[in-house]
Amino acid sequence: MAALAELLQTVRQGGPAAVLIGGEAGVGKTRLIGEFGASAREAGARVLIGGCLELGADGLPFAPFTAMLRDLMRDEGAAQVISTLPGGSRATRELARLLPELAVGTSGPDQPAPVQPAAGEARARLFEQFLTMLERLAGLQPLVLVVEDAHWADRSSRDLLTFLIRYQKALPGVLIVATFRSDELHRTHPLRPLLAELARIDWVERTELPRLTRTEAKELAAAILGSEPDPELTDGIYHRAEGNPLFTEELLACPDGDCPIPDSLADLLLQAVRQLPEETQEVLRVASAGSGGTSHALLAKVTGHTDDELIRALRPAVTGNVLVTTADGYAFRHALISEAVHDDLLPGEHGRVHGRFAEAIDDDPSLVPDGRADIEKAHHWYWAHDTTWALISAWQASAQASHAVAHAERLMLLARVLELWDRVPDAAERIGADHVRVLEEAAAAAEDAGEGQRGLGFTEAALEETDETTDPVRVAMLLRQRHQFRWSIGLPGDAENLSRALRLVPESLSRQTRTLLLLDIAHCGTGLSGQQYKLWAEEALRYAREAGDLAAESQALNVLAFLNAGPGAMAAADSEPLRLIAKARALALEAGAYWPILKTVITESHLLCGAGDYERAAAAARQGIADAEQYGVARTTGTFLALNVAEPLLALGRWDEVEEVAERALDLAPPPLTRAWLRIISGRISLARGNVATAARRAAAGRPVLSGAGYEDQHQLPQAALDVEVALAAEGPAAAVAVAAEALERYDLSVSSPRYVWPLAVAAADAAHQARAAGAADADSGDDAEALLDRLRTLAEKLEVFGPVQRAWQLTFAATDPPADATPDERLAACDAAVAAWEAIRHPYQTAITLLAGARAALASADGGTGAANKRAAAARLRRALPLAEGLGARPLTEEITALARQAGISLDGGGANGAGTADGPHLTGRELEVLRLVAAGQSNREIAATLFISPKTASVHVSNILGKLGAATRTEAAARAHALHLFGTVPGIQ
Repeated sequence: MAALAELLQTVRQGGPAAVLIGGEAGVGKTRLIGEFGASAREAGARVLIGGCLELGADGLPFAPFTAMLRDLMRDEGAAQVISTLPGGSRATRELARLLPELAVGTSGPDQPAPVQPAAGEARARLFEQFLTMLERLAGLQPLVLVVEDAHWADRSSRDLLTFLIRYQKALPGVLIVATFRSDELHRTHPLRPLLAELARIDWVERTELPRLTRTEAKELAAAILGSEPDPELTDGIYHRAEGNPLFTEELLACPDGDCPIPDSLADLLLQAVRQLPEETQEVLRVASAGSGGTSHALLAKVTGHTDDELIRALRPAVTGNVLVTTADGYAFRHALISEAVHDDLLPGEHGRVHGRFAEAIDDDPSLVPDGRADIEKAHHWYWAHDTTWALISAWQASAQASHAVAHAERLMLLARVLELWDRVPDAAERIGADHVRVLEEAAAAAEDAGEGQRGLGFTEAALEETDETTDPVRVAMLLRQRHQFRWSIGLPGDAENLSRALRLVPESLSRQTRTLLLLDIAHCGTGLSGQQYKLWAEEALRYAREAGDLAAESQALNVLAFLNAGPGAMAAADSEPLRLIAKARALALEAGAYWPILKTVITESHLLCGAGDYERAAAAARQGIADAEQYGVARTTGTFLALNVAEPLLALGRWDEVEEVAERALDLAPPPLTRAWLRIISGRISLARGNVATAARRAAAGRPVLSGAGYEDQHQLPQAALDVEVALAAEGPAAAVAVAAEALERYDLSVSSPRYVWPLAVAAADAAHQARAAGAADADSGDDAEALLDRLRTLAEKLEVFGPVQRAWQLTFAATDPPADATPDERLAACDAAVAAWEAIRHPYQTAITLLAGARAALASADGGTGAANKRAAAARLRRALPLAEGLGARPLTEEITALARQAGISLDGGGANGAGTADGPHLTGRELEVLRLVAAGQSNREIAATLFISPKTASVHVSNILGKLGAATRTEAAARAHALHLFGTVPGIQ
């Protein structure tokens, strides 16, 4: 929409512009055109839309242009259309070939019959007349010409479209848009070379509408259903629809999203299939039973065809874009096409086809990729309805999936073993494992796959079948696992499980099990200073060292690092906690134990962020995400570490990067608590940028998860702070005071980490002061605000401060709520102290906020702000604050700064030395500054993309924008200009 609006603006200014929009069926091309057409009409443009018909070269010529003329005739009448042509009715002869109604009045009984021109001349006149008509129409108002479904265009329509685009410089005020189905463009399709030819014209852009990401598909589902959908439902639909909006909407019509494909959708999916030869359709029905892609050799074996016969049968399917070729075989272009074809199999055919696949793979495992034979057999035996072999192969395949770190696939296979267990009388003997063992394996797979709720169910079932008197160690480990699952899904703490487990396993019974239990129970005390927790961690460390267990020793040191950090949850460089973490990581690497490695990264990045060492915190967490992807836990630990990347980047003001990190993590469907936290962070940015409705939605999305979770200050308190700020922006100070007061009632802040209490206290104090200011009009509001401030002051007096970040929050609280008898100079000094604290840790947003507060204090000084000195002091602060707010895109803060300056008669020109540009220099966004920093370091677009976790194409766009803003022709020139303008080292958050 934004790109089309920009192109419309281009043609308004007299420039040529055309865009070719591709995308598969159902991706949203028609909806896009409809929305853009409506907005273009509202902006004063005329929109003519014509669609091509699915009739091929033998269909109606010029069909889309005939449709445009018919609409024009309906809206304006024939006389008005004729009047747009020089010569009036005499000039419409060729246009009448498209629409006979235009022939009325072109000849009379006394006029000689017109000389019929040669076919080539008539065609040229037609093209010229259509061009002239568009030119005249565009002279009255901007014109948008849309040709839809150009993949069905006949030769004449393609030629006229090409003619209009090539002569577009003679059509000022006309935007030409053509849409086409990219999935219809087989190798010999006539539109393919034409698109390539047109895309080489300077003013023609070609773009593809992509499928929705997982996050976008969830947003679509929420909009359609009217409420936040169940993650399992949306994950299942996303897996089937693969991000296609139309398919997503159709599947959402099912109550559980798992019903057969609706008939209307099946007809669309099978449309291309049914046009293929019967021999090809028969092979496709067999291929649809394959799991994803199928090798040529496997398909030949199952169908019984020779290589030549199979190639001959499949070539029409590949040419028609029903199948796509892979490295060694074929795959359906979309999973739902395969599903629709498979549903066309007769009931008896399903089992037989799957049985043939299973037998073929059993005879020759090389027919499938390495490491996939057991998994493929498990799939086919299950759908062949051979329960015994389905159970055996699923158990064997679960081990193969575990080796391949395919955790979700392993969980599915183990769940299938449990499903089939009662249908195979000698199941335990068949697989060499009892039922509890399968439940334990399923719980472990659920943990790795991030399916905490399912894992808890497996664990509870295993506990019911196990006797602690005969098997205490097994029960203890299950209790430990139950505790971990309850914590992961946010249920109230269940530390009693660990205490009971510890009692079941004395040192004499199993030191190894006791070590694990001690580590878990000690970890419950992280963030506290209780001596007992340290004693438990030290006992675990002693056991691990005596046993030579490097992984357990690493975990014990990591827990001790966290305990030594204490309630401040922070660690400065070269502190004891960081030294312990470094040692723990070295041991974990030596042991090759991925989970202890990732735990050290989580701890290190968390403590560094708490200390305000934001760059190092983000870098450590980024490396952890890469490790998590390598170990196959990107969806769980990887998305959790995304929080540890996003939080410091948020502080550094690299908000665009935060949004990208959060979106990437949300696309992986993280566990509920992680998802809620990511939305809180995104909500804070939305609010700071003035998108109050978006911030409110994101805050509301996390609230149900956290309200049902056990209390952890790092979860509930940031949510509460966001709720206060959203209420302030959306409903006003009185509502924000009520939200803050309710949070203080619900949570015991006296035993919570100051790291999370201080931001909530500042947000609440700000709301209270705004409410008190409004108290003259609403006495009750003023009373509530005073009561809240009394509670906050008592809290602040007792609240400890650990490190520079908490000190900055404490100073901000003091500046927000100064003593009633403070002098104007004291109030200004309090604001300046907060500014200095935020600048020291390079936090641009809070720096700008406190600079604004300082400017207000300066203007409110002894003489009422009319003095020249006070005005200069305010101006200096506002000029420092403005570029910071602009660089962040913090619109409300920017507006407050400019409004105060206007009110005080202060000019803000020339004050950009500390911002993302200068008064006469470029104003770069935070992300552009980050990209520019990497450009100056000599990184290529691909290297920049890898560093920032964005696509090379996105990096290229950023670099192009930067070169344009800097007026630089090369990357070297851009770097030199950046240094000359002092763009590095002067902006908080940018080095």
